[in-house]
Amino acid sequence: MRISGFEWDDGNILHLALGHGIEPEEAEEVFAFAPLFRKTRRGHYVAFGRTRAGRLLVIVFEKKAQGFARIITGWDMGVAERRYYQRHRKG
Repeated sequence: MRISGFEWDDGNILHLALGHGIEPEEAEEVFAFAPLFRKTRRGHYVAFGRTRAGRLLVIVFEKKAQGFARIITGWDMGVAERRYYQRHRKG
């Protein structure tokens, strides 16, 4: 999946930072380092990946026009999510 950029506003920035302790830069890093993508039942996408510092995150996003991603939420991977990521990632 190709992501050409990110759509941020005060709402999704505050939700990530205050609700989950994730900075926008960390969320974007997940997409830069070979993420694992999965589509949700609601039509959104999930990116499983690692930040530059090695933090393992799950990022839920909506794919917009021209390949932009609007981040909806995110969190640190739990045990089951880490297993899924380790089992299915490439490399």
